[in-house]
Amino acid sequence: MEEVDDPHYLKRVTSLGDTRRVVTNQDIFSKTGIKLATIGSRINSSFYDRLARHKLMPPLDQCMTVEDALTVDFLLAQAKRIFASEARFSAMEKLVDIENIWSAISSINLNNSLAFKLTVAREMRPVLLDHSLRIALISLYLGLRCRLPEKALIELATAAVFHDLGELHIDPDILEKSNDLTMLERRHIYAHPMVAYVILKDFPEYHPAISTTVLQHHECLDGSGYPAGISNIAFTAQILGMAEVVSGIANRHKLEIVLKLNKHKLNTDLIGYVIGLFRSEQSQSSPGKSIAEIEKKLVQLAKAFDEWDRIKQRGNPLFTFADHRIFELRQALFDAGFNPLELDRLTRGIEDDPESLHDVHTLVDESFWQIKNLEREMNRLPDYGKATEMEKSILKEWITRSSMEH
Repeated sequence: MEEVDDPHYLKRVTSLGDTRRVVTNQDIFSKTGIKLATIGSRINSSFYDRLARHKLMPPLDQCMTVEDALTVDFLLAQAKRIFASEARFSAMEKLVDIENIWSAISSINLNNSLAFKLTVAREMRPVLLDHSLRIALISLYLGLRCRLPEKALIELATAAVFHDLGELHIDPDILEKSNDLTMLERRHIYAHPMVAYVILKDFPEYHPAISTTVLQHHECLDGSGYPAGISNIAFTAQILGMAEVVSGIANRHKLEIVLKLNKHKLNTDLIGYVIGLFRSEQSQSSPGKSIAEIEKKLVQLAKAFDEWDRIKQRGNPLFTFADHRIFELRQALFDAGFNPLELDRLTRGIEDDPESLHDVHTLVDESFWQIKNLEREMNRLPDYGKATEMEKSILKEWITRSSMEH
């Protein structure tokens, strides 16, 4: 198995031993043959320095047991608790047989190594486990709407539960930062699907169907995702990626707008199933937005596109790539009614309709976010290193001006 143990995960495991009984189920050696712990050793934070100085044989998850280890029964009970506590899931019962969701989760094959890792997640980063179960619920709804067979549904549930395990190997300080990550920190985030893949591919029961779904869950159909920037994505990974989008947006109106602006990135059939689900919910009121604030942002967005038309340089791969992404955004906006020459049309007649004004505000904010995200996407391109500093500066300054205050 490729090396995935690291100081951050080791810190979580040894710290878990301070509150739970964590015991070695076999001797632990360094790769150079030094015995670091004997079978039956109680592991806690006092072991951290000793273990951190070496590459471990076998990998940490394969040589540890923990009291009250996580079970499939726990996953099922937790999923049912989440389902019952959040209104977004109530509409599912009108559209699919919920018992098929519970059956898929209860059929997850959980080997000892992955049960240990999920226990670490439950105790040291519970938000990760809860998020994964929300993703499982949404993914299974989509899988049922797509009429996936039982085996594929079980694999989808398993991939959803495992999909973010790579985050356990990331510095907690990076995970807690909501924004303003450095490019180096973002590379750690971008690597988490690969880390989870490396963990899973060592086990035949999870490879390749489940491991590949996990590896590709942040890829996009237009090649703008990560870690590989591919467009030929497993269908189950497309479902998992859609579930990630849905999980991150609670407001139905905002979700519809985000999906429409990203239809080139996401599976259109899945978009339809998501919109169908959330339209069956009762509408929630949206916070009021002043028409003056919205119109100011509309003008700013129109100016950003106008400036881009003046500075873009055909022939340079970096500018060509950026122009393609901007074209896609403009086309999606045009389909939604955005015309830079007739900006007032977007707000005409809805001045006293807070919900519609909120939708337009969300449309524009999502557009600014996509412009701002362009720099991050380009940083992952091989051609980025070939661009001159002046070219990089022109792009960065345009992005900064265009997305200012967003």
